[in-house]
Amino acid sequence: MAKLFTLPIPGWLRRFGHDSIYRRLALAFGGVSLAMMLGMAGLLLKQQQNFLDQTSISRAQALAHSLAHSSSSWVLANDLGGLQEILQGHAETPNLRRAFVLSPRGQVLGSSIPSEIGLFVTDDLSQQLLNGQVKPRLLLADRDLIDVAVPILVNQRLVGWARIELDQEATKTNLRNVAMISLRFIVVTGLIMLLASLMLARSLVKPLQTLKGIASAIESGSRAERSQLMGNDEISQLGRSLNHMLDTIVQSEQQLDLLNRVYAAWTESVATIVRESDEQRLLTRICNILVETIHLRLAFVGLVESSGWIRIQAHSDGEPHYLSKLQISIDPMLPHGQGALSRAIRQHKPCILNDFLGEPDTAIWHQIARESGIHAVAAFPLLRNHRTIGGLVVYSAETHFFSENIITLLGGLVNDISYALDNFDRENQRKQSEIELALAASVFENSQEGIMITDADKTILRVNQMFSTLTGYEAEEVIGKTPEQLTCYQQSSLNQKIWDSVAANHYWQGEVISQRKGGQSYPEWLTINRVEDKSGEVTHYVATFTDITERKLNEERIYKLAFYDPLTDLPNRRLLIERLQETLLGNQRKRSYGALMFLDLDRFKILNDTQGHNLGDQLLIEAGRRISNAVRDADTVARLGGDEFVILLQELSEDVTTAAIYAQKIGNKILNEMSRTYLLHQVNPQGTSCVVAHHSSASMGVALFHGPHVDSEDLLKQADMAMYQAKQAGRNTLCLFDPEMQAGLNQRAALEADMRNALAQNQFKLFYQIQVDHQQQAVGAEALLRWEHPLRGDISPMEFIPLAEESGLIVALGAWALIEACNTLLNWAQRPGMGHLNLAVNISAKQLNQSNFVEQLQAILDKTGVNPRRLKLEITESTVLDSVENTILIMQQLQRLGVGFSMDDFGTGYSSLSYLQRLPLTQLKIDQSFVRDLNKDSNDAVIIRTILALGISLELQVIAEGVENELQLAYLLKNGCQFFQGYLFGQPEPLAKFNARFLPLPKT
Repeated sequence: MAKLFTLPIPGWLRRFGHDSIYRRLALAFGGVSLAMMLGMAGLLLKQQQNFLDQTSISRAQALAHSLAHSSSSWVLANDLGGLQEILQGHAETPNLRRAFVLSPRGQVLGSSIPSEIGLFVTDDLSQQLLNGQVKPRLLLADRDLIDVAVPILVNQRLVGWARIELDQEATKTNLRNVAMISLRFIVVTGLIMLLASLMLARSLVKPLQTLKGIASAIESGSRAERSQLMGNDEISQLGRSLNHMLDTIVQSEQQLDLLNRVYAAWTESVATIVRESDEQRLLTRICNILVETIHLRLAFVGLVESSGWIRIQAHSDGEPHYLSKLQISIDPMLPHGQGALSRAIRQHKPCILNDFLGEPDTAIWHQIARESGIHAVAAFPLLRNHRTIGGLVVYSAETHFFSENIITLLGGLVNDISYALDNFDRENQRKQSEIELALAASVFENSQEGIMITDADKTILRVNQMFSTLTGYEAEEVIGKTPEQLTCYQQSSLNQKIWDSVAANHYWQGEVISQRKGGQSYPEWLTINRVEDKSGEVTHYVATFTDITERKLNEERIYKLAFYDPLTDLPNRRLLIERLQETLLGNQRKRSYGALMFLDLDRFKILNDTQGHNLGDQLLIEAGRRISNAVRDADTVARLGGDEFVILLQELSEDVTTAAIYAQKIGNKILNEMSRTYLLHQVNPQGTSCVVAHHSSASMGVALFHGPHVDSEDLLKQADMAMYQAKQAGRNTLCLFDPEMQAGLNQRAALEADMRNALAQNQFKLFYQIQVDHQQQAVGAEALLRWEHPLRGDISPMEFIPLAEESGLIVALGAWALIEACNTLLNWAQRPGMGHLNLAVNISAKQLNQSNFVEQLQAILDKTGVNPRRLKLEITESTVLDSVENTILIMQQLQRLGVGFSMDDFGTGYSSLSYLQRLPLTQLKIDQSFVRDLNKDSNDAVIIRTILALGISLELQVIAEGVENELQLAYLLKNGCQFFQGYLFGQPEPLAKFNARFLPLPKT
């Protein structure tokens, strides 16, 4: 059957099949190419003809549509002239045979051939058009003519037909040209294809020859030859397969070489571990071995610090730039904790990043890695005593460098390094143990404590040198004996308690009285420890002891310094409080009253300042002795400091009245002792000593107490308040504490708290009292502080100003008043008839003596912009006397700012002309107490005349305050007073009411 369908193969074809590849490819490719070009040329002509026909039809249709659109209005208007102009415009269209417009009945309304106008069309195509559907029509499309008709519609009504006939002669000419071009193309292309087939055949054969040469080179053992064929044909693919095969062979050989080098590095590192005794040098040497032998970029060992950051412990030589910028943390929340070493330490296993620059988590290191040529990294956790302490990190310049085999080998090396580190620790521990043993022996022999070691039966095995020094026994005298056999440990009852405690608690420590060999007793601090083996059996007892004689003396001295006054040797405040608290608790149990006396020496400061501290100290010592002699032994006399003494009387009586009588009796006894003459020894400038008789007295406050619910500090305050009341009563007086004093104290505390809130809540106001000249013309005002309490109403300045002075609130209050006063001056400067007024503001001593008061006032003046010459600060004599030199300096600085000063309450204090002349004053103010009693007390009149005369001599203005009637005014005018202030001219009033005084009167 196979033979039946077998066709004979021509001889030329058989010869062609065995011919060379080059000839076969050339002939086959050339023949097929020629056949394909002929076919393509015929297809191209056909497609060109169809394209040109379709182009002509489309063009004719576009012209017909354009004609229909442009002629619709002319046809509807039956304007044949306008229609003809449109057709004449189409006459110039290329290849146009005829353009004309027909009526619905077939009459030619206009034509590019004017002779046809008015004729009716009778040909078959026109009849088919007129009788057919009203839509664009392709009437004819052949090789000679294209005929297209488009209806002319107006409001969907047919008014005519637009027809275009295009000649096809240009299309036929175009086709002939294309045919000629195609023929020439076939000839030229045929020649080119023939040449190309020859070149193709050559190009196919040449790669085969190249591959044959490569195969021969491989056969000779060369691995450097590679195919350079870059195409996608089978030969190129064969060449690439050959290249891949060679690469695989080379890679296998390189991998084998690399593994050999890793083995070599491991072997050399192990040898280094064996012979190197220094840990730092070992780690550094291993890093260098890895880099040099395996050809790595870098290797280092990093250890974890307590902060969580990695410290570079050792590294290979080279790449200092990379290491200097390397920061690594083990914190997974930080960007620096995303590297290979951080992960290896956290996960306790190797971390390999074979494409380091492709890892997004390691982006912070990419720049320095590129600069150092690093592309792959491997990190291995490093253990020490089964704990991860850091890791070994190695870097390669090649991506995907770390294969499984390399990782396994490096992991083995890291295990050896960990083993070496453990060996270092074991060796260090051995050396440390030797050092500690030597140190223990040295400490034992050189210790400042006596040491005695016994066995479990308390037989002394060993003692040190200090034992002999403290007890007087030499070692050979005690070894082999028990402690009870020595005179220093023969307190049988105490010994039994000590050993019972050691048996129960494993140790005992405490103070004992011991004896030296010669019988001398001394205090000793003894510690005994029980030593047990692993099974809990007692093996030894160790006793250590020190002579604490000196320490006890020091403790006694420290106690005395802590609880006693060094001058009088009386209890100090600390010991007094302790005894007072104990007494309060004891009185509750015994249900009896006690008393606390607060004593202050009268005028002690005068003696101390005028006669010297030596006499003052003698007086204090004698006063303490007299007080102590006047009370019972169970009572406590304490010195708080300065000239203040406190006496604590215990168990006076269960009845409060009786207790008060007893306390008063003892207090009067003490006061009598205090008022007796003191004989004090004074050393003259010549060096001789003499006895000075000094008379003194004391003021005493007494506060009774009962039970533990009284606070010791409150009790001291009560006694202190009573003492001050005694001083106010005339000195050398005793005063019992009255609860009303406490109520007043509480009221003052509440008022102080309200005052602090008042400043924040704007409860303070400034009132203004007018000041006039001798013609009763306004020259200014004094700003007076008022407090409008929301619950208590108006509070007198006499009540809250002293409290503000004591509490320190006067500083903040004064600053507020200055700001308000300057704002008032600014207000007056902007009002007609008030710009000339001065404003006086009272300044306290605490406010004036602030270190930055001048700067504060300067800032207020600058902020408000007022004229400083309109501001007058009123100070009292006591303000100056507190610190004369400092006050004068501050006043001079303020004067340079332009601020004036008035001396308030002048004549009530102890003014001295010596400092009064130095003060930069502009005004003296006669106190209202002198003006008030002017007509009753001649002394006041004399004082007023003196102040007025002083003002004239010092060239100072003088103003009298408190002027309330015409008689006072007349006397003051008669004696030359220039300015006045008082109810006669106006009461203190709010700013709005004060300003109303200066409003112009309405015209009548």
